[in-house]
Amino acid sequence: MCVFAPECGRAMALEHNGDLYSCDHFVYPENRLGNILLTPLRVLAESPQQRAFGEAKRTALTRACRRCPVLFACNGDCPKHRFALSPDGETGHSHLCAGYFRFFQHAAPTMLAMADLLRAGQPPALVMERARAERAARFRGVGRNDPCPCGSGRKFKACCAPRLR
Repeated sequence: MCVFAPECGRAMALEHNGDLYSCDHFVYPENRLGNILLTPLRVLAESPQQRAFGEAKRTALTRACRRCPVLFACNGDCPKHRFALSPDGETGHSHLCAGYFRFFQHAAPTMLAMADLLRAGQPPALVMERARAERAARFRGVGRNDPCPCGSGRKFKACCAPRLR
């Protein structure tokens, strides 16, 4: 998905008349690379204009983005979403930032565990098996009618117990 790629430029838009644009979200005159009837596609795709367009995603990040702990995952989001103000008041911040931050903070431990599995030559799907084992260990010794340790206030049998199966 280009939205989370470090740079843009691999999702160009080709119009019916042969006009090629830097991105399917930026079909504007300033992003027209040329026409494939007049210039080979490869030349347009590798042009300085297209390289600059792609690099701008990375180089135009707000200060808040550049110091964000989840930048490794969202890469500042798609430039089409960058119309909000950053927490510092800087323009050009993704309006989806807060949601991406919460999601990637939540998913980061699992993503890192999957990366560790890959580095160890094991399938990343093993992360689910490990998660089930950790969850079962956390609830070991809890009786069916005991309050659920998750803090919901419900009985264990009506809360987390069914999900352990």
